[in-house]
Amino acid sequence: MGGTGKTFEKDGQTYEVRFFDSSSFFDLRDLREIVQSPGVQSWMTSVRNMSHKHYGKWMNEKGEENNFLLAIAGADTERPEIQRVHGFIYVYPSEMVRGALEVSYAKRPGAPSGLITPALQETCRIVHEKMGLVVTIVAEIERGNVASIVAIEKAGFVKTRDFDRYGNGVWTLDWSKLAIVQEGKRVLS
Repeated sequence: MGGTGKTFEKDGQTYEVRFFDSSSFFDLRDLREIVQSPGVQSWMTSVRNMSHKHYGKWMNEKGEENNFLLAIAGADTERPEIQRVHGFIYVYPSEMVRGALEVSYAKRPGAPSGLITPALQETCRIVHEKMGLVVTIVAEIERGNVASIVAIEKAGFVKTRDFDRYGNGVWTLDWSKLAIVQEGKRVLS
C-alpha cells in the first residue's frame, strides 16, 4: 500500500483508496484496462477514445479545481504479491447540480466484487478532508445499471430524482447515512 490514501478491509484483504501515480506504468495499464472495458465504454461515454496524454493528465487530478481521480488498489486475485488497481472513483464538478460534485466509478474486469461501496465511502471522506467542508455529492445513473445503483445506495446515497425521459436517475450522498454505514465512525467532527 502506498500509505497516502484510506484503507478498508473486504473478505480478509486490505484495499487502499489513493490517488493515481501518473508516473506508474502499472497504474496507467490498469486504468486503461478499466476504461477500455465494454461496460465502461457503454456507460461512460466521456472516456471513449482517450489519448495517452489524456490518461496522464487525468491521473494527475488530485483535487485541483475540485477534480479527484482515485484508485482502488490492492493485491491481485491471482498473484497476491502484485498490487493492482481494481477500479477508480472520479469526483468532479457537477454540470447537473450547481455547486455540487458528481461521482462516477468503475471496476476492472475480473476485479474482486464488493469494492466500489467501501471505496465510495472512503472517497467521500477524502474529498471532505481535502475541501474542508461538507459538499453535496451526486451521482447520475442509468436505469439499467443495477450494479451501480446497488453500490451507490449501500454507500449512503439516496435517490433524489426519479428516472428522466433519458432513463437517468440522481442519487445524493446523505452524510448522516455515511456515518451510520461506517459503523459509528463519524465523518464530521
